[in-house]
Amino acid sequence: MSDFRVISGITKSLGAFLKASTGIDVDTDKAPSDTIADTTPLIHVYLYRVEYSPFWMNSDEVVSSPTLLTGPPVGLNLFYLMTPYGPGQTNLQLTLGKVINVINDSPFVPPTDPSLTGIVEELKIIPHMLSLDQMTELSRVFGQRHYRLSVTYEVAVALIESTVTRNVQRVEERYVSVEQLR
Repeated sequence: MSDFRVISGITKSLGAFLKASTGIDVDTDKAPSDTIADTTPLIHVYLYRVEYSPFWMNSDEVVSSPTLLTGPPVGLNLFYLMTPYGPGQTNLQLTLGKVINVINDSPFVPPTDPSLTGIVEELKIIPHMLSLDQMTELSRVFGQRHYRLSVTYEVAVALIESTVTRNVQRVEERYVSVEQLR
């Protein structure tokens, strides 16, 4: 598990993974509404949505030591919009195809960012299909005048550990009384 820095750590690790696997520069800092030059190939990775993971909603407390319980972790699913940039449609399609190929062949984010050193869960990359209407609406939200060829993925599950702890004592002796009911 990790602390509150896990979200930015996953974004940075995803960018480093794509750059190492494709050899194409990756931008994880700009918003889609920022102007990005189409002169050289680039993969733009943007976290556009964060959801609570339904599978981690009713988690139990974590036993940290024999006398200490830590609150349950928060599980998050992160949704990314990946948009290729470059000169010409053919180049965009080649870049997008390479991204899809890399993620298909290795659907896990390797935790390379220092904030993810204590992470034990696998960060699975899952294709997240949006309809053309949803993609067009998403591009409008970012103030883009026209739709850009993009693909969306979900990274699950990012765990943020709780900072709430509780001291407990073990039961060392038990007394059981058995009586007949009348």
